[in-house]
Amino acid sequence: MTLPTLSSASRILAVLCLLASLSLTGCGYSLTNNQPSILGNGSSTMRIREVKNATIYPWINQIVRSSMYDEITNRNIAIMTGSESADYSMVIDIEKFTISSRVLGTKDETLEYTVYLVFNATVYDNKNEQVWASGSTGLSRSYPVSDARLAGTQITNLLVHKMVDKMRNTF
Repeated sequence: MTLPTLSSASRILAVLCLLASLSLTGCGYSLTNNQPSILGNGSSTMRIREVKNATIYPWINQIVRSSMYDEITNRNIAIMTGSESADYSMVIDIEKFTISSRVLGTKDETLEYTVYLVFNATVYDNKNEQVWASGSTGLSRSYPVSDARLAGTQITNLLVHKMVDKMRNTF
């Protein structure tokens, strides 16, 4: 088996890409996952105090709560706990959540859902003073699934990921 040979133009382009990526790290640029969070180095404790839900979908509360819990834990933002003596607490307010079916199959079953989710999160310290507020953050996507809850879970995971990214942006 022979490997394809690279032209000199391809080699030069590869070297330029390598130099560009190295120069970005030299000027202080780094990925957001390596940035400190609004809570420091990840050793603080945090609990989700409340999930407010003004929608007609009561099941979305637990999906948002568990997704936020997992994302904060996995990204080392804080140590999640259920204890009221946590260093920080979070209140999540689900402002809007809609699900609409877009495509019906030959047997009138839904084959695609369009989901829209908007929520905000506020973090308080143990003196109940606001430390951080995300502002309203929303996302809309279409999912080729036949289960509304699965579509809701997928959009929630994406939006929570986006929200936790904001918690890393301390600049």
